Amino acid sequence: MNKFSLALQFMLGVMMALAFLAGGGIAAAIYLAAKHSSQPERPVFEEERATTKAASSAKNSPKQLKSVAANSIQPGAKPAPSAKQLPPGAYRARVIWQEGLLLRESPNFESASVGGVEYNESVVVLEENADKEWQRVRLEDGGQEGWIKGGNTERITQ
Repeated sequence: MNKFSLALQFMLGVMMALAFLAGGGIAAAIYLAAKHSSQPERPVFEEERATTKAASSAKNSPKQLKSVAANSIQPGAKPAPSAKQLPPGAYRARVIWQEGLLLRESPNFESASVGGVEYNESVVVLEENADKEWQRVRLEDGGQEGWIKGGNTERITQ
């Protein structure tokens, strides 16, 4: 009976050791999967910082606010830049891609970046390439032009 008890204790000890190893492995796998499944922060490049700073300083400049106020008071004043005529076939749109978009020199991923467009920023879509994969846009606040990936804008109806 004593030998049977020792064999049972040995088997029980081996099974408990295997259960602890399996549980620890599963816990480590879940921890590592959760740690590495979140996306890293979006990098901000020098070109984007320069255009963002210029756009934010231009939007909040007192001179611009005075000129807008002066134009609204004077009869027969020139329309605001955003109200100027669009080229034929062009339309206003806003960026719906939450990370913003890169402006490129030509309609492909290998071309150089010439700037960026923030989420919810208004742009003028000037043209689309034949397969509608890329759109040539002009920024409303700066007049900078470039190509963005198609399908990331939403037409603004006025």
